[in-house]
This record gives sequence, C-alpha cells and structure tokens, in this order.
Amino acid sequence: MAISSSFFVPREEQGYHSMYKRIRIMPLYSFPHYKDLSPHTEHAGRRVFIHLDFDAFYAQVEQRDNPNLRGKPVSVGSTTGMKGIVMTASYEARAFGIETGTSLWEAKKLCPQLISLPCYGPKYEIIMQNLMTALKRLVPEECIETYSIDEYFLDITDFVKNFDEAREFGRTVKKRIMDLENLTVSVGVSYNKTYAKMATKFQKPDGLTVIRPEDKETLMYPLPVKKIWGIGTRIGRRLGLMNILTVGDLANSNEGSLKKEFGVNGIVFRRLARGEDTSGIFRKERPEKMLNHHHTLTNNIFKPKDVRDEIRRVGEYLCRKMRAKELVAGHLYFVIRYGNLRYASNDMRLREYTNDDREIFEAAMKIYENLPDPREDMPARMFGMSVFDLHKDTKNYNFDLFRNRVHLPFYELDKLKQRYGEGIIRVGLNNN
Repeated sequence: MAISSSFFVPREEQGYHSMYKRIRIMPLYSFPHYKDLSPHTEHAGRRVFIHLDFDAFYAQVEQRDNPNLRGKPVSVGSTTGMKGIVMTASYEARAFGIETGTSLWEAKKLCPQLISLPCYGPKYEIIMQNLMTALKRLVPEECIETYSIDEYFLDITDFVKNFDEAREFGRTVKKRIMDLENLTVSVGVSYNKTYAKMATKFQKPDGLTVIRPEDKETLMYPLPVKKIWGIGTRIGRRLGLMNILTVGDLANSNEGSLKKEFGVNGIVFRRLARGEDTSGIFRKERPEKMLNHHHTLTNNIFKPKDVRDEIRRVGEYLCRKMRAKELVAGHLYFVIRYGNLRYASNDMRLREYTNDDREIFEAAMKIYENLPDPREDMPARMFGMSVFDLHKDTKNYNFDLFRNRVHLPFYELDKLKQRYGEGIIRVGLNNN
C-alpha cells in the first residue's frame, strides 16, 4: 500500500537520522468556557457530535511506516542520550506503564527494550492535512473542529436522524481514515462534546462507543471524576477533599460550593458532568498573520551544499504549508542559529506575492549571502523562515515579461506528493 503521508525526505544517508523535532499542537482551549454554555439545555438531546481520537498517533504512524516496529514497545520523542520526554507511546510500551510525559530515563527503566524514535513534525502535519481534506468530503468545514493534531470533533446533527445512523456514520469515518492513511482511530458519539470525548476512551484502541441521553447515569456517572474534560490530578485531588470522587458525585454536588472553591469553572465542571455541555464547534476566525518553520539539527553543518540543501528543505515545507492554507506571502524573514548559540537574521520584501518554492528559496539565499557563513569552528545548528503579509491565493498570477520563468502547477504537485510520497517529484530550484 502506498502511504500518502510520506512527506519527509529520507535523511539517513546524510547523517540526520537522529534528528529530534518536537511538534506540539496545543488544544484551542482546555474545556468549554462558561460563555460557550447556554442556560437552555432542553435542545441538547437533539444534537449529535462525533469525537475522533487517534490511537497512540505518533507511535502508530511510525509502526505503520516501518513493519519492523510492529508489535514492539515504541515511543516517539527523543533518540539520543537519556534526556527528553515521551510524547506518545505504543500500546506495547504502555503495558509497561509508560505514558505521555514520562521522562525517557524513567521509560527506559520501565522498559529497557523500548525503541525511542525521533518526532518528524512535517510528516505528522501532512497526515493531518490529508485527514482534514477527507473529513471535508463528509461534512462541511464549519462542522469540523481540530482540537489537537490527533483529535477532532464533528457536528453531524444535520446528517443523521438518530444514534443508530450516527453509529454508521462513525463506521464510515473509521473506514475512510483506514483507506486513506492506514491508521486506526477511536470514535465517540454522543449528544454533547464532553460525553463524545469521554466515549472515545471506552473501547481503545480502534473502538466505537455511542452514549445516548438515557445512558448518562449507567455509563457516565460511575466513572472517576478525573475523566471529565479539564479535570486533572490537582483539581481531582481538591474535589476528593470535597468527597466528590465520581462523575455522578460531581453531577449531584452543590453548585454554590463548587463555585466557592473553583470560581466559574466549578459551575462548568458540574454542567459537563450532568451532560449539559451545550457548546458547539469552535472555529478559529482570525486570519493567519504569519507562518513559520524552524528546524534544529542534531548534527551541525557548515559545508555550502549541506547549508543550501537545508535552506531548500525549510523553504519547501513552508511553501507547502502556505499552499495548504491557500495563502501567498509578501515578506520573508530568514534566521540562522550557530553552534555558539548566536543568531543572525534579516528579512526582505518579496518581488511579488507568492508561495512558489523557487521564489522563497531564492529570496532566502539572497538574505543568507549577507549573513556570516557557517564555518567548521562555528557551524550552523538551526535554520528558520517566517512569512508574513499574507493574503488569499487567487491563483491569478501576473507573469513578468522580462523573466524567463515557467509557471509550475505546485498545487497539483502537492497532491502527487501526498499520494505517492515526497520523492515522486521535485522541482529544480536552480532553473530561472
């Protein structure tokens, strides 16, 4: 099976196989805010939400791409030394007690045979973009909320008549993701977002659980209170001191006491426990002001070819990021960090608004020519680019009659790379 997301160019032969790139896409908010909850809950039962939670996402991707890792304890995070943390662990590793946030040193103590892998951020982001494209074919974009890189909410109220149809819809989503990316996902279906999110934990991995309004007291109330969205160890401990140990205890607790202890969040916790989460799909409405990509190398470089290749990779990924959002940029910022931890940077106005790999690469090289060259005694350890002055790509390009430049169908090339891998085609950036 061809893996559509094999975006990252293999670097093993170039000595970068131990690269550590930490990618962290934070949730848009931790749990529904009080202002998002309507005081009128009588319509809550008429809504249907699906929560998608990928099973050990980073580790599952690496096991998918490397058959030799399947069935073995795998973590994604750091590969060199004993520093760093586990970003995610396969289910084989979790059997030893390894969890997200466990230090690598502790993880190796729990499981000496643990295989620790680097985090290839761009590859995971491309998977996310592919999945978002697939989800948009099932429901409109305004019905999709990206909660984190491996969690999504779908509002399918207008697409199903009852929870039986919602279950079938969930199966359709699971099959679509398996066909597209060969990844498993756990699905939770319920009449509000909180219960849908909790439902995904019932049958992990690769599960599908439906929570109806009548299931509230039998399925949800016996759960530990820390299962509620936004309640962690510390808040759970404080609730325990109030003799609130289960979701049912929280649902039936005194609202005034909770507000006195936790402020307005206490009211939110209680309403979430009672199944009164009336919040809808949250969408970021502010336009993008800047996009950037920074890459820190494990092995510092100084040779001109290595530097040029690295600048090219950073520029290619940044342009692909712009095209995924259908944006063009008018300004470029370029930065290098050297082995002595000093920075050198500059920026320039682009000759035209663009998301063309060649334009960004040439502009970055012009900026680089006026910065100190990396040397053997002062190599480069990080390259970064940022673009701003962003506008929607109208795809109506003004060709410069005095430049012999062929217009390339970059959007179509991106589709080829997503389906067959990055190595299927590359643009010759030296052609003017």
